[in-house]
Amino acid sequence: MFWRSISSVPLKLRGRYKIPKFCRAIHSLLDVHPNIKNALSERKPVVALESTIITHGMPYPHNMDTALEVEDVVRSAGATPATIACIDGRLMVGLSKEDIKKLSEVHKLDVLKCSRRDLPYVVANRKCAGTTVAATMIIAHMAGIRIFATGGVGGVHRDGHISLDISADLVELGRTPVVVVSSGVKSILDIPRTLEFLETHGVSVASFGNGGRFPDFYTRDSGCKAPYNLESPEEAAFLIKAVGDLNLKSGMLIGVPIPEEYALDKEVIRKAIDTAYAEALAKGIEGKNVTPFMLAAVADITKGSSLKANIALIKNNAKVAAKIACELSNFQRRDKIIATSNNNDRNKPMVIGASIIDHCLTMLDDSPLALDGATYQTNAKVSAGGVGRNLAESIHKLHGRTSFISVVGCDHTGKSLLELMPKSLRPNIHIDNENTTSICSILFDRTGNCKLCLANMEIHKSISPQLIKKHEQEFITTPLVVIDGNLSLDAMQSVLELSRKYKKPVFFEPTDMLIAGKPFQLSPEISQQIRFISPNVYELKAIVEKLTDQTISWDPNNSMGGGQTRLINDCKDLLKLIEKNFDCIVVTLGAHGVLVNMRGSSFAHRFFNTKSHSYTAPPSKIEFRRRFYKAPTVSNISNVSGAGDSFSGGFITGLLRGFSVDESISFGFVAATSALQSESAVPVQYFSNEEEEKKMQEKQLRDLRSIDI
Repeated sequence: MFWRSISSVPLKLRGRYKIPKFCRAIHSLLDVHPNIKNALSERKPVVALESTIITHGMPYPHNMDTALEVEDVVRSAGATPATIACIDGRLMVGLSKEDIKKLSEVHKLDVLKCSRRDLPYVVANRKCAGTTVAATMIIAHMAGIRIFATGGVGGVHRDGHISLDISADLVELGRTPVVVVSSGVKSILDIPRTLEFLETHGVSVASFGNGGRFPDFYTRDSGCKAPYNLESPEEAAFLIKAVGDLNLKSGMLIGVPIPEEYALDKEVIRKAIDTAYAEALAKGIEGKNVTPFMLAAVADITKGSSLKANIALIKNNAKVAAKIACELSNFQRRDKIIATSNNNDRNKPMVIGASIIDHCLTMLDDSPLALDGATYQTNAKVSAGGVGRNLAESIHKLHGRTSFISVVGCDHTGKSLLELMPKSLRPNIHIDNENTTSICSILFDRTGNCKLCLANMEIHKSISPQLIKKHEQEFITTPLVVIDGNLSLDAMQSVLELSRKYKKPVFFEPTDMLIAGKPFQLSPEISQQIRFISPNVYELKAIVEKLTDQTISWDPNNSMGGGQTRLINDCKDLLKLIEKNFDCIVVTLGAHGVLVNMRGSSFAHRFFNTKSHSYTAPPSKIEFRRRFYKAPTVSNISNVSGAGDSFSGGFITGLLRGFSVDESISFGFVAATSALQSESAVPVQYFSNEEEEKKMQEKQLRDLRSIDI
């Protein structure tokens, strides 16, 4: 009978947890578990959990099992659980398994049910208590926890307009900045009046993934509409962040519907509640005892089905709350990194792709090429290459800053390749001790057209998801992520997931028609993070086939030989099939020029804000425009191998400078012209000075010839 005296004798549990400094300044009565203390100090996600489900909400052993399982759900979703209770007058933030077991075995008459009004009594008299939603919110706020998961909140009782029996949970939501994730308001209450009360107290109320329908605990639809609807944890985190930024000092209620397979029949649960309510009136049950009595009575009437539903919805709410807490934690850590980063970091694009040594062979005569073992006379040239590397160096020289992630082997070729790169591009290039550096042998005909390309690409698999994860912090500050087609599918998925996590647009350079469709093997949810692509006609066909899952009976060679008008019209027809997937598609048409397909109503749109370095998507989601830009005439051509990469580097640089699409295309042409007149794929120097750059850009803009298609 030891437990019968618990309300008068202090409950001795395992040890005491020292309160961290950041909490001690707020309240000296808190005892914070070390795991929670560490998570809070490192801005990691934490989810508060109440303890009345242990002490008053469920019978033993369901109460203990559910409490432990809910904590496991929170951990599995990536957050730290913080079950809150009052033990011996101390406000405990985080309980051990032994603590939960002992509390679950206590008879409900021997432990208090603690709301705001009860806290002073519990503390003054060193009592033990399970904390309600209101008390849990208060203690969570003291500890610095912003997200709290529970089953259902209290509300206005059925005769509340007469008795004024209104749960303290509602008042607390109006004055304590903690987000409560629940399955709405308990069905046993007056939900319409509860929502009206919350509105009066300025509490933001939202449904979660339920089409705006506010749930009512045992069923998914109370018949009431929530003011707002959230479709994802990310949306919820944005809303929570806005409440904090506004410093409103009020809480928020997010209503998560019970999983469909556990939802009860509305008519059955209504009859059970009516019966339980009549029984409560007959027995004179009132005040804070009404809710636990009715929950128990409903469970008895429904032969345990309501208890199973209760357990299921609590676990689901904990999972959703943990995901929201994770997203909110990401925002907090991102904001901290951005706040401490300098302006250059926030305007530094990140390029991830291949580094290759190019052996370029150009035929000296017009002999037809045949793979017959004959020896052909060529000019040979060795240079640094790889689409990713070329783009990184081009953007670096034009824009002034770039982060480049790549790999080379621990061999002579790798050392040579590093020496050919600007020093500022080397810090994030990783050394692979097992694979050899990639070498690409390219054969051009006498006119400079590529006829054959042979390469060893195995080393690029070393750009793994694990390696990319090491650079996660750079995704927070970069304005744009650029990838080439040489990455593995797993690496692409990792890049796109991180880009999606931090809302960064991705520019995809297809590289080759055989791998151009690679990222579009991934789910649309992931691949839609690619907002820009820059394919040639062969790569465009491959991308269209992958996205539409159909074979396109079109030969690009016929279009290329059929004249400019035919080529443009054929590409336009293909673009219409995939335009909804991207904000901007730039199709390079060789010596003809480029064809741009853009979402929105104006080519004057500027994709990047030069002050915040943030991405500005085109305003229209359904309107698309196409414009053909004629390529400039270039004399004294020395090399054609890097012109396309320099064009993309110039176009990207223009976007990051806040140029319009027209201006960015013009700058791309300027960069490509310089590359064509250079001996290397990327010129040693694009311009001798800023004045020369300005004059070339102004001239190109004056000479720019475009046709709306």
